[in-house]
Amino acid sequence: MTSSEDELDALDGLYQRAPVGEHLTRYEVTGHYFYVLAEGGTVNFVQGAAVGTYIHLVQAEILAATAAPSRGGYDPGLHEVPWAIRQTIAQVWL
Repeated sequence: MTSSEDELDALDGLYQRAPVGEHLTRYEVTGHYFYVLAEGGTVNFVQGAAVGTYIHLVQAEILAATAAPSRGGYDPGLHEVPWAIRQTIAQVWL
């Protein structure tokens, strides 16, 4: 989850929050519960990790995946970005 303000703020007043460990919170209401790491933020940033320029690889693949259906040829279902496109993204980044 990357926008905890949107998703988790809506639960204020509906769920009881209880810390159950370092960086772990339990949300509960009438027997229904779930756990959230790092206050709903991106877990790999808990220790203050910095994002380097390699994030552009991830962003480029997201854009490629978003554009793919507009080219057609996809049946309903789960798909991955083709290996050739991933290689092109990596080559451009390098």
